[in-house]
Amino acid sequence: MKTLEEILKIPKLLNKKISFELNKEKKYLFVGCGSSYNIGLTVSEVMKKNGYSANVKTGGNIVLFDNENYDEAILITRTGTSTETVNSAKNLKKKNIHTIGITCGKDTDIVKNTDESFVFDFANEESVVMTGSFVYILNFLLNGIKEFDLSEDSKKVLDESIKKIDKLNLKNYDHFVFLGFNENYGISKEGALKLQEMALARCEFHEPLEYRHGPKSTLTNKTLVIFNTTGTEMEKSLEEELIKMGARVLTIGEKKEINIKNLSGFETPLRIIPIQYLGYKLAILKGLNPDNPKNLSKSVIL
Repeated sequence: MKTLEEILKIPKLLNKKISFELNKEKKYLFVGCGSSYNIGLTVSEVMKKNGYSANVKTGGNIVLFDNENYDEAILITRTGTSTETVNSAKNLKKKNIHTIGITCGKDTDIVKNTDESFVFDFANEESVVMTGSFVYILNFLLNGIKEFDLSEDSKKVLDESIKKIDKLNLKNYDHFVFLGFNENYGISKEGALKLQEMALARCEFHEPLEYRHGPKSTLTNKTLVIFNTTGTEMEKSLEEELIKMGARVLTIGEKKEINIKNLSGFETPLRIIPIQYLGYKLAILKGLNPDNPKNLSKSVIL
C-alpha cells in the first residue's frame, strides 16, 4: 500500500531542511482546504503563543466573503490545483496582500497565482490522503518560528506507534473521538479527517473539557478516544472519567502511552503520526483501500 510507504518515509522527509522565517511585525493569514486548512489551524495557534499575529480561513470563506487586510497570506494546497485555494490567491492579490504558495506540485496554478512559492515535490504522495506531506509542511512552517530537528524523534514515534496500535483490537471500536487543546485541536481535527477518509469511520473532535458538555452522551464501550494531551490535571481527570464510562483512551503526549516530548506545540508534526498509522490500520481491517478512498480525489477542482 502506498499510504503505508508514505507514512514510513516521514523520518527521511524531515531530514530535508529548507529555510523559512516568519516575522512578528507582519499580520499573517493561512488559507487551505481539508488537511491544508488543518495545517494552518495548527500553525496559527503556535504562532499566537509566540507573539505572532495569525489567522486561518478556508479557501471557500475567502472566495465567498469579504475579509480583513493582512500583510501576508500563506496558501497551502498539496496538489497546487484546489480551486478554492487558487481563487483565494487571486482575490487576495487584488487586495494587494502578498501571497505565498505552499505546494508539492511543480508549475501548478497556485505557483502561477502567488507572488512567491515553495514547492516540495519530494514530499508529494501517490495516495489520495495527505500523510507525509502534511507532516513536512507543518514542520516547515513551525520552523519559521523556531527550528527543531524532529527527524530522529519521528523514527522513535513511528516505531512506538506501530507497536502500540498493532496491539489494539480495532474490531472492538466503531466510534472514534479526538481530543486536544489549542494547536492539538488542529491535530484532533486532522485525526478525525484521516479516519473518515481512509477508513470511512464515525469520528468527532473536540476540545477536551468541551466533551463533557453534551458529546459524551454518545460514548460507549465501543468508543476509542485518541487524546493528544499536554498533561494537565484536568485532562488527566477527564481521561479517568472516560475510562470509567467504558471507553478505551489512547493518550499521546509526554510520558503517555505514545510518548512525545512536549515542545510547546513544535512537536505537533509528531503527534499526527500515530493517528495516520491508526487510519491505515483501520482501513485495512475493514477491507478498504486507503490509497484511494471512496468519493475522494487528490484535489477538489470545481
